[in-house]
Amino acid sequence: MKMSCIFRHFFYLSLLFALVPCVSLATQAIANWNVVPFQTVAKPFKVGVVAFHETGVDVVFRINGKEVARVKEPTWNDRTRVHEYWIEIRPDDFPDGPILLGATAIPDGEGHEARTLPDFTLYANSRGTLMNSRICWADADKGSDETGDGSELRPFATIAKAVLTAGDGGTVFLKAGKSYRLTAIGGPPFRHWTTVSAAPGLAADDVHILTFGKDANSTGRYGKSGIRWRNVTLYCDRNPGYGNIFYFSDDQEVWFDGVVLTDKNGRFGGTTVFNRGHPYVTDSIIRDVANVFGTFHSNVRMERILSDVFRGVSNLTAINVEVHTINRGDTKAHPDFLQFHNPNTLVENVILYNVRCYDMEAQGIFGGDGDIKDVAIVNLLLEKQPAQTQLVSQVNGNWQHILLWHITLVNQSFSFREASQMRYWDVRNCIFSAFIAGAQNTLPAESRAQAVHVSQLTWQQKQPLGEGCTIGDPLFVNPAGKDYRLKPESPAARSGVRAPGVPADIDGRPFDPERPDRGAFSSLNPGPR
Repeated sequence: MKMSCIFRHFFYLSLLFALVPCVSLATQAIANWNVVPFQTVAKPFKVGVVAFHETGVDVVFRINGKEVARVKEPTWNDRTRVHEYWIEIRPDDFPDGPILLGATAIPDGEGHEARTLPDFTLYANSRGTLMNSRICWADADKGSDETGDGSELRPFATIAKAVLTAGDGGTVFLKAGKSYRLTAIGGPPFRHWTTVSAAPGLAADDVHILTFGKDANSTGRYGKSGIRWRNVTLYCDRNPGYGNIFYFSDDQEVWFDGVVLTDKNGRFGGTTVFNRGHPYVTDSIIRDVANVFGTFHSNVRMERILSDVFRGVSNLTAINVEVHTINRGDTKAHPDFLQFHNPNTLVENVILYNVRCYDMEAQGIFGGDGDIKDVAIVNLLLEKQPAQTQLVSQVNGNWQHILLWHITLVNQSFSFREASQMRYWDVRNCIFSAFIAGAQNTLPAESRAQAVHVSQLTWQQKQPLGEGCTIGDPLFVNPAGKDYRLKPESPAARSGVRAPGVPADIDGRPFDPERPDRGAFSSLNPGPR
C-alpha cells in the first residue's frame, strides 16, 4: 500500500511538471529601419521597419515624439519592394522642415524585451521652401575649375569644385566621360543629400569615376558627409595593391543609389568596397571585387566576388540582395558568404531578409570568435557550386538568440561546430544537406528546431535533429536551371510551421498561412523571375 501511494505521488508530481510550460530565455526583438535617412520628401512617403521575433512583433511608430501608429503585421511596401511594418508620411501635414521618426519593435510574447530603433530625420518639403535648385555641371575632359562657372556650357573640371558650388542639397550633373577622379572635398557635412549624378539621358556606364588610384591624389577618402552618388560607375584601380573603393570615417554618411561599384582589375585585385562608415546602398550593382561589406544593402545585385560578401557588424541590414558567383580561383582566400569573426567584440541586431546567392564556392554562414546576439536570417537561398567542395555552414562561439527561418542551403550542410557557449537558436522551415550539432547531436541550450528537411543523416546521427524533421531528396523543380522551388510531392512542400512576421517567400509570393513550405520558396510561387 505504501509503495502504491508513493507511486501515485510521483505520478501526479510528474504530471504537474509536464503541464507547467518551460521557462524560455527572455529575448529582444530584432529590428532595423529599411529607409535612407535625411531625405527631402514632397509627396507621400512610406517608411518601413523590418522586424522579427519568435513570438511575433508589433511596431510602434512615432513622429516628433508622438505615437502615431501601432502596426501588428508586415504588409507589402511597394516603395521598398518587401513585406515589412510601415506607415505613410504625408509631408503636407507638416510645415517644411525636419520630421523626427521613431519606432519600437515590441515582441508579442510576455517577458521579452522591446527594441527601440535610433531616431532619424526626414525633411518635409511639400511647399518647396527647402529646395536647393542649384545645378552645377562638371566635365573632366573639357571643363575648367578656373574659367568655368558650373553651367552646362561652361562646366567645372572636378567633382569637388562642382559639389562645393552646388552646396547643401544641390545637384551635380556629370557629362559623359571616363576621366573623372575623386579627390578630397572639404567643408562641414551636408545636412541634406547633395546628389552627384550622370547627366540626364546618360547611363552609369557613361560616367566612370576613379575613387582610389595608384597615386596619392585619389585614396577613396574624399571626406564629405551627405553626398548621394547616383547613376555613375565608381571604381578602384590599385593593382598591384590592396585598397577600398571608398574609405570612410566612422561618422561619414553616404548614399549609393543606382550606381556600379567595381575594381577595374577584377576580383583578384584585392579590393574591399567599404571599410566602415554608414554607406547606404540601394538599387545598385557591386561586381568584380574581393570583399563587399557595408551596413545597409537594399535591392542590390552583386557579381563575381572573390571572398566575403557580408561581415557581421551591429545593425547590418541586407534586404532583397542577389549574388552571382563567389569564386576564389587559385588564391588562398577562404570565402564566407556571411562571416562573423569579431574577437572581443559584441555584434548584435543583424538582419538578412530575402537574400540569395548562386554559384557560391564558399562557406555560407560562418561564425568564429566573438559575441553574436540577436540575428535574424529569413528567406535565404545559398547554392554551393561545385557541389562536391568541402565547404559547409558552420558556427562556434558565443551566439545568443538566432533565428534561421525559411533557409535553403543547396549542396551544403549546417553544423554547430561547438555549441557549448550558444543559447536560444530558433530554426524553422529550413532545407539543408545535413543538420549537425556535434557528436552528441543536441541543439544549443534553450534552442528549438522545427520542420527542418535534410537530404541525409550523417554517419554520427541515428535520428534527425529537431521536431518534425524529414529526410530525403527535397525534390526541387529544376536544380540544373537554378529553380529551387519544391515539387508538389516534395516532403518539404506545405509541411512547415508558422514563422511569425514572414507572410511571403524570397520573391514576395505568399506562403500558405496554414501549411507554409520549408525553404525559401512558396508553393504559390509561379516560377523564376
